[in-house]
Amino acid sequence: SFMNVFLMAYMINVSLESSPVNFIVYCIVRYTAMGVFAICLLSFFRKHPLAAWRFSMVFSILEVLGIILLDSTTVYYPYILAALNAAESSLYWRPKIHFDVSEVPDNRRIRFRGTTTILTEIVKIIMPIVLGFAIGTTGYTNAAFIILAISAIQLVLSLCFHPTTESRTKPHSLKKVYGMIIKHESLRKLIGLSFVRGWVICSSAYLVISQILLYRNVDSSMDLGIFTSLSAVIAIISVMIYRKLNTKRAQKTMILTFLPAVILLPLMLIFFPHNSILAIAMYVFMQSIVNGLFDGTITMARLEGILGTHLKDSSYRMEVDCLTEVALTVGRILGFSMLLFFIIMGWEQYIIWLAFVESLFVIPRSEERFSRNAETDI
Repeated sequence: SFMNVFLMAYMINVSLESSPVNFIVYCIVRYTAMGVFAICLLSFFRKHPLAAWRFSMVFSILEVLGIILLDSTTVYYPYILAALNAAESSLYWRPKIHFDVSEVPDNRRIRFRGTTTILTEIVKIIMPIVLGFAIGTTGYTNAAFIILAISAIQLVLSLCFHPTTESRTKPHSLKKVYGMIIKHESLRKLIGLSFVRGWVICSSAYLVISQILLYRNVDSSMDLGIFTSLSAVIAIISVMIYRKLNTKRAQKTMILTFLPAVILLPLMLIFFPHNSILAIAMYVFMQSIVNGLFDGTITMARLEGILGTHLKDSSYRMEVDCLTEVALTVGRILGFSMLLFFIIMGWEQYIIWLAFVESLFVIPRSEERFSRNAETDI
């Protein structure tokens, strides 16, 4: 919340034009750097995943120190923050996904992802309200000290994690891995799914559009915090219900129940662009259902399941995951570049049309397609 929802609001506030351009540039630079790091740091991820994961916590601390110490009105501000955030995210997520696949058995994956989402959302209930109050009373940079303390605790806690296995082998040739992906249908679908995920649901322009609309319709950082916390409550409830469903058919029915709102909310805002209730509803729905349930639980479990079941040779997991990160990056950059174009051209009132087009692609597909292609296992 601090580095996304509140950072966007902060960058708009300190902008002379009250524009989200700086935040969108921050997102583009950040995700581009993450894609580059996914390839350039592959050998380090491969040989020392635990060290990389722990080192990410150091960059998290540096990132918050940058917010505290740097002048937010300078041109270089979003670029430095983006670079630090990209290093932190890359060093964190590549080993994290590796450990999620290698340490969690397939029959517990949905339960694991669901529990992870619930714990994350519990934090998202408490912290946005705390941060909203702190930012409203003491300012954004002073509230960063709270995040600095949490980042330091995170670094200490990371020392308590000891995986059962740790890879220290040399990485495979990316050319060979790419050829393997082209050859096997299940891995091609994995790349395609990652691209679409980056374009429409995973920290995408679609979600940022909902943040911009919310920011334009609320009065304070406290309001932003309250609605972010409300989103977390709904995400927890939806994930718990999804986990309780015992059949694939019941789970699919629940997903299909939510899909109309994904499309109808931006469509209604096209006709009623200044309706604050619709803007709040879209933000809460995007954060809770699209981001929390669809992406955080269902899609992540599905991606990890593909890596765990269709990629029999686990020594290729890190390389395949890095290439999926590149596909994710391309999808994100495409969406944010389109959003930046709209803002620069002075068409901010039309960004909801971009959200509507992207909403048409938020369609979770059945995992059965992958299971039917088991003969493509490697």
